[in-house]
Amino acid sequence: MNCSKLFRTADLPLLDAYTIRHEPVTSLQLMERAATAFVERLTRLYPRAPLFTIVAGTGNNGGDGLAAARLLLERGRAARVYLVHAGDRLSADCAANRERFLATGGTCVEVRRPEEFAPAGGDVRVDALFGAGLNRPARGWVAGIIERLGEGGAPVVALDIPSGLFGEDNRENDGAIARATRTLTFQFPKLAFMLAENYPRVGEFEVLDIGLHPAILRDHPSPFHYLTREAVASALPPRDKFAHKGKLGHALLVAGSGRMAGAALLAARGAARSGAGLLTVHVPRSLKNLVHGMIPEALVSEDASEFHFTGLDAPPARAALGIGPGLGTAPGTAAGLWRLLERWQGPAVLDADALNIVASTPGGMEHLPPGLVLTPHQGEFERLAGKAGNDFDRINKLINFAVHHRQHVVLKGAHAAVATPDGACYFNMTGNPGMAKGGSGDVLTGVITALLANGMPPGDAALAGVFAHGLAGDVAAERHGERGMTSGDVADALGEAWRRCEDFEYQRSIIKL
Repeated sequence: MNCSKLFRTADLPLLDAYTIRHEPVTSLQLMERAATAFVERLTRLYPRAPLFTIVAGTGNNGGDGLAAARLLLERGRAARVYLVHAGDRLSADCAANRERFLATGGTCVEVRRPEEFAPAGGDVRVDALFGAGLNRPARGWVAGIIERLGEGGAPVVALDIPSGLFGEDNRENDGAIARATRTLTFQFPKLAFMLAENYPRVGEFEVLDIGLHPAILRDHPSPFHYLTREAVASALPPRDKFAHKGKLGHALLVAGSGRMAGAALLAARGAARSGAGLLTVHVPRSLKNLVHGMIPEALVSEDASEFHFTGLDAPPARAALGIGPGLGTAPGTAAGLWRLLERWQGPAVLDADALNIVASTPGGMEHLPPGLVLTPHQGEFERLAGKAGNDFDRINKLINFAVHHRQHVVLKGAHAAVATPDGACYFNMTGNPGMAKGGSGDVLTGVITALLANGMPPGDAALAGVFAHGLAGDVAAERHGERGMTSGDVADALGEAWRRCEDFEYQRSIIKL
């Protein structure tokens, strides 16, 4: 899938330099472009703010902040700058924007001691102290200013990145880091924004397009990507006018047990709403009538056991398998799982208890055929791969695990990460905290299984499934609110989520015409 790239902060000078050389544009003009995008969004977010206080450093992030302050004045908004002299001299572009700001009538307080930083109350603070190029922890008297950015309860908007935060690995970062209410970042998210441990510093973030040259964004390599609606829409298989249920694939879900019937129903609802031509749900005998009554679109296959899965003697040919939701880990279930996987020749999704069985089997991962989709949450992943010291370690472990075992692995959670056998890692940008409820992962298993049944490659099915599942969560939150929504609401919202994906592709084709 052709997704947008997420670059390391060490790549930023190269991306900027290429744009400056090939557009062409000067570095000062590129800074103006970034500041303009920032101010346009900032003023929409805070239309009634009486004052914007820009806390600027002496590098190019400070230059962005000074340019933003001038643009605010030109738009009739009150803006004041505290220029914190953390370095010996101002960068050339920062100095140029300082002069432009002063020439516009701006007020610039030169800060060389902590007590000189005394912002007024009732303002919105813009953090433009240190940018993404910071490579050492923020300490000393400047650290005190960083820690005071939000004092008095003022909202803090980070310009590109919260000051003091490294763009990727913060394991050894023991310096001060700003606590932003929100972050407006340029061109693409920073890897650090995708990690839960950094959320208290980053807040909610948005990506602002500043027009870096498309050739360098396309050609410069990066193992990290983030999912976009356009990429997902373009990867979905077309729906042939003369298609019939046999051509759209057969999804087989093996799920549920006596205590966890709901998992099978939720997975089936996810599959039924995601385009499979045929859907078979294999459940213990005691759940047969429940599935018939709740999922009338599904065929039902009965297990020999009344209360748990023990095996599937004659799986349908040319089907896609989803196995694990609510399965339980009874001894007979584990044996039945391994017997099925030994014979299975098609695509498959392993989730929940299927993964727990694999983790509890000595050498279990080595017994799996390559190219499956595994969908663990954090606890299940740690049972498979071992514990990680922090979120950054966990992402590295995820990538190495996917490469070593030649599997597609979806690490569920906010900004779910999908690692592929070729070492790439994709972050999802849809979804919300209302999805943090039991059963949400079961719906995802059904979604990905249906996409595999449609014939999508495992990697694309995992990516499209994660995106649509999160988008359905966003639709459910619109309808019911994050607190009141359920996993069943997410399943029911899948139809609208797919419509939004495919309408986007339709609109894009019309624009091209």
